[in-house]
Amino acid sequence: MSTSNPLFDQERRYEIIQSLGRAITSKYVVTAVLSALVLYFTFPIYWTFVSSIKTMAGIHAFPPSLVPQEIIDPIWTNYTDLWFQRSFNMFTLNSLVVAIATTILVVTFGTLAGYGFSRFRFPYDDYVFIGILGARLLPPIGMLVPFYRMFSLGNLIDTRIALIMVYTYMNLPLVVWLMRNYFVSIPADLDEAAYIDGATRFQTFKDIILPLAKPGVAACAILTFLFSWREFLFAFVLTFTDAAKTIPVGAMMMIEDVVILWNYLAAAGFIAMLPALLFVILFQRHIVSGLTAGAIKG
Repeated sequence: MSTSNPLFDQERRYEIIQSLGRAITSKYVVTAVLSALVLYFTFPIYWTFVSSIKTMAGIHAFPPSLVPQEIIDPIWTNYTDLWFQRSFNMFTLNSLVVAIATTILVVTFGTLAGYGFSRFRFPYDDYVFIGILGARLLPPIGMLVPFYRMFSLGNLIDTRIALIMVYTYMNLPLVVWLMRNYFVSIPADLDEAAYIDGATRFQTFKDIILPLAKPGVAACAILTFLFSWREFLFAFVLTFTDAAKTIPVGAMMMIEDVVILWNYLAAAGFIAMLPALLFVILFQRHIVSGLTAGAIKG
């Protein structure tokens, strides 16, 4: 009776594992997997756009067509009706004003605060830093009533200023944390060399440190803009009229009492997607480098 050789069995298993590893990591398998992931994540964007140029009858048609006739002869009236007849031009303007103003405030104060925390030491600085981060840990819905009460007392309900203040409060702690860690990753020897050359603290920050931190600043600006652009909860509760409503609230208005206007809702959704798509396509290098440096260093 023959007995198996343990050494031979171990070598055989090792060869099988190596063969499987080579097969899994071959360029054809990797290409197929990545192509499937790209298709999976981009199909909702494609389907939203297709639905935005259909009629209501085309949307409810069964079975649905992946390449409908509207691709060849698109129905752009959905966008024109949405823009001019349903006040979406005002909603878009409100979103742009709120998002841009919030981004400027958050990036300006967050960058300065992050630099201060990275370069200066003062009593209880770690506790102050943790306190700033702790403000962001509160669930947004838990702050809804206090914010509403405060803005009611200040006659700021249904104004863009209220949304800008809320979004600044929500985004500033994250930007302070990211920028503080990003500045920590920049050697402090550069500051000292600039002082020796006669530069002031502000000149050192503006001319030497800040240019090196551009990827982090860009990542923070993009994240803040996208959050302010897509936020729904506070915009829904704090605004009532078209003069202050933003795109997410305007899109919800396509859901009426007895019918859902899917063609207008898809058009509104695609308009809301555009900034995120453009930022990811144009600035993905800055987003990745800024977040990785700001998140793992310091």
